[in-house]
Amino acid sequence: MVLGNLQNREGTVAVARRTTIRDVAAAAGVSPTTVSHALNGKGRIDPRTRAQIQRTADRLGYQANRIARGLRSGRYGVQALWLPTEQDPASSDALLLDYYMRLASAMTKAFFTRGDVVMLIPPVGSSEKLVPLPTDGAIVVEPTDDDPRLTTLRRLDIPTVTIERNPVDPDDPWCVASDTGDEIETLLEHLDSEGAERIALLVPEAMGAWSKEQREAYGSWTERHGRVGLARSVSMNSAYESADRTVHSLLRSHPRPDAIVIGAERFVPGTMHAVAGAGLSVPGDLLVAVAVDGNHARSSAPPLTAVDLQPERQAVAAAELLWRRLDGEEPQGQRTIPVILKVRESSRRLPSASAARGIGDAIDLGTGAL
Repeated sequence: MVLGNLQNREGTVAVARRTTIRDVAAAAGVSPTTVSHALNGKGRIDPRTRAQIQRTADRLGYQANRIARGLRSGRYGVQALWLPTEQDPASSDALLLDYYMRLASAMTKAFFTRGDVVMLIPPVGSSEKLVPLPTDGAIVVEPTDDDPRLTTLRRLDIPTVTIERNPVDPDDPWCVASDTGDEIETLLEHLDSEGAERIALLVPEAMGAWSKEQREAYGSWTERHGRVGLARSVSMNSAYESADRTVHSLLRSHPRPDAIVIGAERFVPGTMHAVAGAGLSVPGDLLVAVAVDGNHARSSAPPLTAVDLQPERQAVAAAELLWRRLDGEEPQGQRTIPVILKVRESSRRLPSASAARGIGDAIDLGTGAL
């Protein structure tokens, strides 16, 4: 930074302003063009002059303007992260859920290691609103059918990687995914081993590939085991009310379920409210497990068995895929990140099973690959 003068009612005061190429040129005794070439590794400049200019720039705290540099080089060093937020950010709980916060934090750390800036994209209604944003690439989390985020990014020709599969193109190699089918089957097998016979599933309605995979895995498992299918769709909008209403109806059916798999973290509060309202205890009367671990599962009373999707590993893998795509490399196939089953009090009914393996154990489901 350099000092400039600002005139106010009390006179002239010194203020800090951003250092420019002209400031560096004046201090180094060269032209602005020479400074630009020296700092960008261009032109025929004596190494000693180049080193002197770099030292002067460092001393003055000069930082290149990313937009100007991007226009010259074709790279801004800015990557976009697009979470599944609703059109009204104030009503979206995606910014509050543990999974998305862990993902965003790890994504930021991964990009920072390369000197990249991470830009969190708000909901936008058209591609025109994204045009002024200097973005090299984007990571879209949990794409849905005909996702407007992907449509916008394709229109702007911005290279993209998804976290979870694109329902329209489930074989797209530029993707980091969980093995949702194995995750659901493992939860069902665990509840079955604890004596559950009528296991219900709360599955998000009208969502992406992962919710469809949940329903398909559940249907396959119940059919193979000769169980009654008790899958119920729950709206992700007004998730608390929708889950509360759905579970209330389930628990009034006869025979009622003796276990519930909650397909999304945001369904946990509404589900537990309905269970308490029905006068049932967990795990005494009802076993409960969650397909996505988070604060809701950990802080519930009792703590809920859940699947850790390892968002930190998903973030690193997605960042690496995006860098490879930006560098023009050929895709090597989708990355699958293993999940970890966190067994907690909510799904432990049989004393013998609890004694054999302590409550709170973690089971790594698969090896996966980064």
